Amino acid sequence: MAVKNLPATNNVADENIIDIDLSAIKKQRFRINGDNNKILELNTSDIGIIPRLEETYPKLIALQNKVASLAEINEEADDDTLLSSTAKKLKEIDAGMRESLDYIFQSNVSEICGSEGSMYDPIDGVFRYEHIIERLSKLYENSFESEFAKMKQRVDKHASKYTKKKR
Repeated sequence: MAVKNLPATNNVADENIIDIDLSAIKKQRFRINGDNNKILELNTSDIGIIPRLEETYPKLIALQNKVASLAEINEEADDDTLLSSTAKKLKEIDAGMRESLDYIFQSNVSEICGSEGSMYDPIDGVFRYEHIIERLSKLYENSFESEFAKMKQRVDKHASKYTKKKR
């Protein structure tokens, strides 16, 4: 059975196209720290963040523990070797943390929110990546609460005609 080459979508006449508006499902844009060069796009209605966070957070903890273990100095290594080895490992850990954050949020979070320093930088007693997850997760939490309230209201409206008591 031969397959015909179909015309490219760019060549389709406008009268054959039905436009569908799905702009309501686009990602929201957030400016980070008032910086117009740091615009983060997130789908705060993405319930898939929950399993991604559950799957990935233990990996972040394991990477965090690797940072802590690097602090234990190997007395037998010379200073240059130790510095070079430690720097390489820290770079790998940071890359792994960045990859994990981007996966959790399905966006370039590490680039936009963590362009200065590393993901394991301690800030006010917690790591940078934890600050980012905590702050961004609140956006999702607020969105979920709002959306589920709207859904409940819509369902209640439609179900009310079937659930009203007859007199």
